[in-house]
Amino acid sequence: MANDWSDLTKRVARGIAEVRKTTGSELIAESQPVPLAGRIAGRVIELRRRRAEDTHRFVLILPFGEGEVRVELSPQDYAGLTREMVRFWNEKGEAASRPPVPLKEEKEEDEG
Repeated sequence: MANDWSDLTKRVARGIAEVRKTTGSELIAESQPVPLAGRIAGRVIELRRRRAEDTHRFVLILPFGEGEVRVELSPQDYAGLTREMVRFWNEKGEAASRPPVPLKEEKEEDEG
């Protein structure tokens, strides 16, 4: 019996190793939890290393419906995104911190 469990454990470990090779990505660092779109706070950015290419990628995790969308960015793209975010915050200032205001529906304008 013990050999059966040992064999199963080895096969599972080999399977996990193969999956890691296939995806070729391991987590290096992740952001602090941030609440997005009214959801419970979770990480929004991961830094991952691809073994096969020996490159680093940033993964932006955005809520979408019941799930999430993962966007992989190169370090250059991530730096560009960060610059744009800083520019946006500098231009908008305090207004960027306020929640969005819903637009008035066109029906109300047509009836009135």
